[in-house]
Amino acid sequence: MKNLNQSPSIDQNHPVLKQSYAVYTPSMEEMITTIGNWIDQKVSGGYIYGPSRFGKSVTVKWYVRTVLEERFNNKLPMVVWSRPDTSMTEVEFWNLLLLEAKFRFQFPDKLKKKIQARFLFKQHLITIARSARQNYVVLIIDEAHEVTLKEWKWLLGLQNELDKDGFHLTVFSIGSHQLGYQPSFYSRIGNAHIAARFFAVSARFHGIRNIKELRFILNGYDIDSEWPEGTGISYLKYFAPSAFENNCRLADQADELWMAFEELLPLEMRSSTKKSVMELPMLHLAITVEQLLRQLENGKDWESTTSKINLLNIIKNTGFTLFMRLISAQE
Repeated sequence: MKNLNQSPSIDQNHPVLKQSYAVYTPSMEEMITTIGNWIDQKVSGGYIYGPSRFGKSVTVKWYVRTVLEERFNNKLPMVVWSRPDTSMTEVEFWNLLLLEAKFRFQFPDKLKKKIQARFLFKQHLITIARSARQNYVVLIIDEAHEVTLKEWKWLLGLQNELDKDGFHLTVFSIGSHQLGYQPSFYSRIGNAHIAARFFAVSARFHGIRNIKELRFILNGYDIDSEWPEGTGISYLKYFAPSAFENNCRLADQADELWMAFEELLPLEMRSSTKKSVMELPMLHLAITVEQLLRQLENGKDWESTTSKINLLNIIKNTGFTLFMRLISAQE
């Protein structure tokens, strides 16, 4: 087959080239639906856990607020904080939360004192709740496995104060498998109240579990994506316009791509894991698709690009096999 890809020069600001985009996945939908249900139930706290690179942080960054506001048909009283992996004082803790809550500092380079920062954060949460005409506010903590016991106690005190003032603070934690060990650990060391308050409910964040889900995600690159904004040009159409016009679609390659990932599972997983249970990390799929798009843009024909040998070669270079071995050892 002749080369169907004769694209114009590529803008280096394209989200795919800058890796500054997200494609919606069934796992993201599950996570956001779960959080929405917990908000409805007015739980005091819950956590969502799963391996890194599966798409949890991307969900928080790109979709959680928008999709939940569509669900509730209202502005959502929410603060999202990605907890850095460094130790911090209580002064730093409250000041960082103020910054994430979009509090307007008169002097941004100057930290508020501990008592002042805590008071301002509490009042700011109340303002956020009132502006949404609600009596609750949601704090989502990404990378929550980094939160220390002291920090949970600080949040517990804040939650109690807000309750007295008639406002309900719900804290949802997003993190790695390590997060799942914390409730029992805190209970064993005499802090069962922390576990009961902030780890009341839980859910697992899944990878891509089957070909149907994979096809759905690939369709995001084929159709349900757009750049430049307002043009109606999907990512595949942008990088391979002629192939796109000839009805070539990545979603049609879902079976071959799934089998390629399956073939590159570590030997120990291939011998013990049923095909229906394999979960693919979104990171490695995204890197694979990005490479396919670049090859198409560089003039490689569709058949060669989507051939099994090319798919295997690209996936190998993503480090997929080693990554799967590492996360398998953690579970």
